[in-house]
Amino acid sequence: METQALLFIPDVSGFTKFIIETEIQHSNHIISELIEVILNANELGLTISEIEGDAVLFYRMGEAPKALEIIKQAKRMFIDFHAYLKVIERDNVCRCGACRTASNLTLKFITHYGELREVAIQDFHKLIGRDVILAHSLLKNNIPTKEYLLLSEAYLKDQELVLPNDESWITIESNIEDVENFGEIDIKYIPLTPLRQLVPTPPQPEDIKTKGELFALSIQIDAPILLVHQTLIDTESKFHWVEGIRDIRNIPAIPRINASHTCVFEDLEIHIVTKKNSVGKNEINYTELGETNNGLNFISDYKLKQVNGSTHLTLRIFPQKIDTIPNNVVKRYAETFKRNLQLFKEYCEKLSVDSHQ
Repeated sequence: METQALLFIPDVSGFTKFIIETEIQHSNHIISELIEVILNANELGLTISEIEGDAVLFYRMGEAPKALEIIKQAKRMFIDFHAYLKVIERDNVCRCGACRTASNLTLKFITHYGELREVAIQDFHKLIGRDVILAHSLLKNNIPTKEYLLLSEAYLKDQELVLPNDESWITIESNIEDVENFGEIDIKYIPLTPLRQLVPTPPQPEDIKTKGELFALSIQIDAPILLVHQTLIDTESKFHWVEGIRDIRNIPAIPRINASHTCVFEDLEIHIVTKKNSVGKNEINYTELGETNNGLNFISDYKLKQVNGSTHLTLRIFPQKIDTIPNNVVKRYAETFKRNLQLFKEYCEKLSVDSHQ
């Protein structure tokens, strides 16, 4: 039996290009995070029918929510979406295409009202019907912007678009869409670009303070700076260059500021937290905090500088929350880090050679 229902589809604009032109592992994870942001911003109690890769099909049976409720729902999702993108941009450590271009993504919304039928398939409720097809078809339109709220004529039929004074960002435009198999459909749309001015800027992370350098090491690596940096921040690559490592727990899906993991050795565990990653002209500064289970905490500050296609790496180690460390301990740590840097150099140079074969 068919029932009258609202169909509401938030759709990620720029998704196809983002997936095709960037690294699949990180792009998929970023999209998953953004879809979760959309789901968490569901103020109207809409039911999820399905998640369609770059979109969510929401519905609500019975009388449709008022137009102002729909506008406020789209506003909340749009602002939360772009606020999260700003956090990703702030905390970004990875230099891959997906992590660098995520901020190009945005949101559009389709709002339609019509008849549909629920079909139960195991634990899911699949929506079928003419209006479900039409709502999806309206995603392909000739609206001259990538971020908007579209309101179909079927939804607007019983609605009054009375706009409050405190929502001055709203402008309502009209359009006629020639939809295959449906003919001409009158729609109205609200550009959402003005909402970008309301997206909050996330606070900057607290700067990590260093004092009392324990030791410094330098090495020249015959590999491009971006390859060296990507290898340095790739947690799993530590199996190739960290001496004596037996396991790595809680490997982050994407390396970001405050992301952490734990390196397990025979008689030691080091909990490592990414604290800083700054990119300048021909150089990158990357900093980690290491917290050991024996109380000897330290800061590893890596400075990478591009030199004629190679990378000059300087590692400086600072104590954390400890004023004095025995000289024999410092010497032992320095020797370990020196061996690890040599292994890191060899691994990066191998990766560089392999990438050109």
